[in-house]
Amino acid sequence: MRTAYLLVSHGSSDPRHQAGLNRLAQATRPYLTRSLAAEPPSVAAILRGQSSLNSTWPQPSASWPLDALASSSLQFTESSQDAPIIGVATLEAHKVSLAQQIAVFAQNVWSQGMRQVVIVPLFLLAGIHVKEDLPQEIAAAEAQLPARLQLTCAPYLGGAGDFKHYVSQRLARVEADQCILLAHGSRRPAGNRAIQKLGAIFDTDVAFWSVPPDLETQVANSMQRGYRRIAIAPFFLFPGSITDVITRRTEALAEAFPKLSLRLLSPLGISADLGQVVADLALSAALGSPKSRWQPGAAHSVAKNTITA
Repeated sequence: MRTAYLLVSHGSSDPRHQAGLNRLAQATRPYLTRSLAAEPPSVAAILRGQSSLNSTWPQPSASWPLDALASSSLQFTESSQDAPIIGVATLEAHKVSLAQQIAVFAQNVWSQGMRQVVIVPLFLLAGIHVKEDLPQEIAAAEAQLPARLQLTCAPYLGGAGDFKHYVSQRLARVEADQCILLAHGSRRPAGNRAIQKLGAIFDTDVAFWSVPPDLETQVANSMQRGYRRIAIAPFFLFPGSITDVITRRTEALAEAFPKLSLRLLSPLGISADLGQVVADLALSAALGSPKSRWQPGAAHSVAKNTITA
């Protein structure tokens, strides 16, 4: 069936979050377009939303702004037949609910002949947002839509094997003796255990911003084990107030530990390479055939003292 794609993030009042989300949508489009082009012609045509009537489709853009969709129709050009429609929405920090954002996007693409919307949750952990909030919002949106329009929710980003591969390869390119994976942390032990498991996969230490062990403790532990070049990898998709505070904290630690070389990495969503992971996740959900390049147990982890640029 004809398919459009909607990337859903947590949302933030910080404008950098929305800017990062838009950039990720833009980075996803070329990978999704290439993947569709590589599919058998009949499948590719269906997923692009092309019909046998030589229809024309929306001009590519960084994303389809939900406010614009609510007030105006999509534009058509003959030159954009290969461009999939990609929208963005947020669970929080938006003037309308996620359910309404989904409904507005879906109603607009329905009017252009789409019969499926694949929702890609850009969440890093399977917390309450993924398990409860998102299903509720999707169900509320579904109630407002034509019965023949299918809402398909992809698995959340952080649980995808290809996402783990992406993070692993990103860390492997860092020049450091040791990496510290820094997550927000939760009062729910299950969420923290999930991060600890990732740390074990990547062969990194793990620190939390809101619960022990904190960043200073793990930096001190690394120093006691003889490491001098330490990379701090924030487990966040986009910049925001927390990453600002982390930056200031890293600067303070650099002053407190002058013998160490501390390097703070950018948030995970900054790299355009993440677009391929998101595109594969979206396309797999559309086809109903999950695929992954990740092979558990393969040599993807970050080996101590052997991190290369």
